[in-house]
Amino acid sequence: MGKKQFTAPAGCLCQELQHILHVELERGNAVSEPPIRTDWPEPGSVLASLAHDFKTRKNELPKGVVYSICNDPHYGWHGEYFCEIHKHLLVAGAPRPGQPTWQPG
Repeated sequence: MGKKQFTAPAGCLCQELQHILHVELERGNAVSEPPIRTDWPEPGSVLASLAHDFKTRKNELPKGVVYSICNDPHYGWHGEYFCEIHKHLLVAGAPRPGQPTWQPG
């Protein structure tokens, strides 16, 4: 039996990633998957997904947030912002076949 997933309560995405989400929506991105507590990649982790590539620049990131590329089609996104403080993940974009599978941003 797989892990049970449930929709997380409103505002459950950590403050750091909530800030990025707000900026992304202002810049025209759209939520494709709202925040869900997945307990992945860490227990208590929350995951949210945006439809298009990130528009937030790395120099705009809150402290504790790191960017990396995850181009693995098994995951289904291209870029990810990970909050090292709260272990939450905000992902965006679609995989790009033929490009490296993973690399720090």
